Amino acid sequence: MNQTHKKLIHTPILAILFSLFIGGNGTGFITQAVAQSSEEIVVATVDGSEIQLSEILDLIEQLPAEYQNQPLTGYFDQLVDEVINTKLAAKAGERSSVAEDPAVIEAMRVAAQKVLAENWLRIELAKSVTKEAIAKAYDAYVADTASREEIQASHILLADEQAAINAIQRLDEGSDFAELAQEVSTGPSGPNGGDLGFFGRGAMVPVFEQAAFALEVGTYTKTPVQSQFGWHVIKLFDKRVSDAPSQDEMGQQLAQNITKLSFARIIETLRADAEIERNSLADIQAEWQKRQENSAQ
Repeated sequence: MNQTHKKLIHTPILAILFSLFIGGNGTGFITQAVAQSSEEIVVATVDGSEIQLSEILDLIEQLPAEYQNQPLTGYFDQLVDEVINTKLAAKAGERSSVAEDPAVIEAMRVAAQKVLAENWLRIELAKSVTKEAIAKAYDAYVADTASREEIQASHILLADEQAAINAIQRLDEGSDFAELAQEVSTGPSGPNGGDLGFFGRGAMVPVFEQAAFALEVGTYTKTPVQSQFGWHVIKLFDKRVSDAPSQDEMGQQLAQNITKLSFARIIETLRADAEIERNSLADIQAEWQKRQENSAQ
């Protein structure tokens, strides 16, 4: 892999490390790493063989988020020790008969294939996350006001449909929605007149959201809406479109969305150009059972 590809892969994680590293000496170390991201930085040697910073960064990138969000000083030395131990054990394995085991050889082939695939995908995905692509995605987000639409609604939650129908009849006869909610609603918002405040799409269960967003301001549902929580009578009080965050604030989210879409397109193209044959699980299970029976004879 050339130096340009190494930089594409490791620069993002270096930036993360820079933001997480705490302490004067540590900050200087990471600053230097960022400045020299296209160069190899040696963190240790084992029997004359160098361990590069890139190996440690690869490990860090695979850690769960809760570890990555901790200061690097808390686990950097441990990761270096793990790499050292792995290299020593691998050298011992090379000198043993394990290296000639067909199962081990196959496992190494699969591991190498995975590393190759992951790095190729990283490079290809990095090509899609450009300033132009982010700006275009941001403009599309700003133009899509429906995704930022918010409503202010209240509801009356009741245990059965007939009780909800009775509540609607009382509203039709002129009862005040908030007062009725305080009187009969079984939901936690009942004491507050059923007020749910402003909320956007995705905040409520789908059936409730669909009914609430379909209402006109000042109207309520004429038939009860059933969800897993019970039967709802919903009234809409206001609609608005929330202000769009700045492009800088949305930069990371936009980059992630672009990456996901790019990944889907790449995989779809690869699969379209390939000849793929799959055996059904039922056929696989039948073959496994057949072999079990043959081995028992």
